[in-house]
Amino acid sequence: MPESRNSFFAIISDIHANIDALTSVLADIEQFPVRGIFCLGDIVGYGPESARCVQRVMDTCAITVLGNHESMLFLGEKIADQDWDISIKKPLQLASEQLTAAQKAWLHARPLTADVDPVTLSHTSLQEPHNFHYILDIEEAKAHFAAQTTFISFNGHTHVPLICEENSKSHICRFLEPSGNPIRLAPEKRYMVNVGSVGQPRDDDPRASYVLYDFKQRLLIHRRVNYDIARAQGRFFKVGLPMRNASRLSKGE
Repeated sequence: MPESRNSFFAIISDIHANIDALTSVLADIEQFPVRGIFCLGDIVGYGPESARCVQRVMDTCAITVLGNHESMLFLGEKIADQDWDISIKKPLQLASEQLTAAQKAWLHARPLTADVDPVTLSHTSLQEPHNFHYILDIEEAKAHFAAQTTFISFNGHTHVPLICEENSKSHICRFLEPSGNPIRLAPEKRYMVNVGSVGQPRDDDPRASYVLYDFKQRLLIHRRVNYDIARAQGRFFKVGLPMRNASRLSKGE
């Protein structure tokens, strides 16, 4: 990375068409000396404001990678034929109607992974990234690290903030739970960081989640941000999305 006075980056993921959560997170980011924002995908899906969220990401994020909901969106008219739950299918159909041709073209051009040395970005595991594997246990973390070539990688997909630390000599991995306090990462180890979800957290905390990372000092900060959940839920109801999609926002599930 080129030298810069500011070495913080903000990393966001899993916005899921929740414009209220995204707006609050971007406002929170503005408080910090951030030189750029990265997005790890799943801008669309589950929520009611895909077009507005995609445009905000296009306008503000330096790098964006592809999420599995964007990948499903590209099935186009075949969405209706897929054996998906209505909570997934109906928001994708709405997204397809909302997005402009330019927005769809931009999403379609997003890569599955991106390296910004010493950082790797992906929506999910680096093991077969096109298959969107989850990282839920140590064995899945080991498979991810086997494909990781940088000091640290960032992903989302599970909607649960997490830190995984790998001993670079023994390759022993352990999970660490983010506390919200800054963590200085050990230079002799490697890390995988799940940044959580902006628009649909699933760790029993309804606040939006994202990460700040200072690559010069190896300083990692998981941030939680309050937003107007009731107003967000009203948008879900207005366009007739499934009740479950809205109700889970206030529970963080």
